[in-house]
Amino acid sequence: MMKKLLSAVLLSLALSASCLAAGASERFAAEEKAADAMVAAITGNTVAYEQVSKSFNSELGKTMTEANFTKLRNDIKKNIGTVRNPDFVLLNKQYSLKQGYNGIDELVYMGSAGKDRVARIAIIFALEKGAPKISGIVATPVDLAPQAPAPADKK
Repeated sequence: MMKKLLSAVLLSLALSASCLAAGASERFAAEEKAADAMVAAITGNTVAYEQVSKSFNSELGKTMTEANFTKLRNDIKKNIGTVRNPDFVLLNKQYSLKQGYNGIDELVYMGSAGKDRVARIAIIFALEKGAPKISGIVATPVDLAPQAPAPADKK
């Protein structure tokens, strides 16, 4: 009897955990698809403004006009360099000590921008009407310190 009860409890926990994970994975998949398109648009001119602007939240949609989007793209090229091979590297979930998870996610991409430089591109998402929407874009250069040669072993 105890084995059956324990099995039933474990089965219900497994089912509820998989249902919760399914919702999180659907949100992440939607965010990753939108972020991939945004990174491609601002680094390689391969995606049109009309396509990525559909993923903007209402506030960003008001300020990120097509002209401002083109300026952002040009500023990245001028201030950081040509970004090659940007790859998704990190998902940050924002937490507040008072309320816990606040619904804001940050997907971070890194790409080569020169011999001793990489670009860090963060696409920030917030929920709007239950769907994740892009609420911000941050692109920063990261200059790498040249590696000194390893000292030779002295014997």
